[in-house]
Amino acid sequence: MEMENLEEFHIPKEALEKLKDPDIIRRQVKEGKTFQEILGYTPESMEKFYKVAHNLYQKQDYQRAADSFVFLTTLNPYVHNYWLGLGMSEQLCNNFQGALLAYAMAILTDIENPITHYHSGNCYLALNDVNNAIQSYEMAIRCAADNEAHHNIKERAIRAKEELGEENG
Repeated sequence: MEMENLEEFHIPKEALEKLKDPDIIRRQVKEGKTFQEILGYTPESMEKFYKVAHNLYQKQDYQRAADSFVFLTTLNPYVHNYWLGLGMSEQLCNNFQGALLAYAMAILTDIENPITHYHSGNCYLALNDVNNAIQSYEMAIRCAADNEAHHNIKERAIRAKEELGEENG
């Protein structure tokens, strides 16, 4: 999906007026509202934004995908897939620290998702932090448990952990 309907991506005029008054923003943030809610973006609009970010990722335009996922996480920091997409994009840009920050936020939104732990392990490994890599792989294995949907990620985490054990044993 390309941005064929650019109208969808503009901040509504009413929202722009709110942005001019920091007191309104502060009050709404204190009330627990996300910027998605403050700016009036619908779930359908957010899904369109996500599809654009996902397509950039699929086209291997990782830096633009990362920028798009930053936009999404700013609008709504409670969506796991936004953080996962940001982490994966940052990781493929070799920004391992940035990826780990995004994965940490993804873990806060869904601690039981083994994919996030597995990718965190890969980032730690790229940074030569073997202990944290092993811990991340162990978490991926534990979270995947016997869930058939996560069988492949569990097997990859087991192999990665075993390879690290052989290197450090």
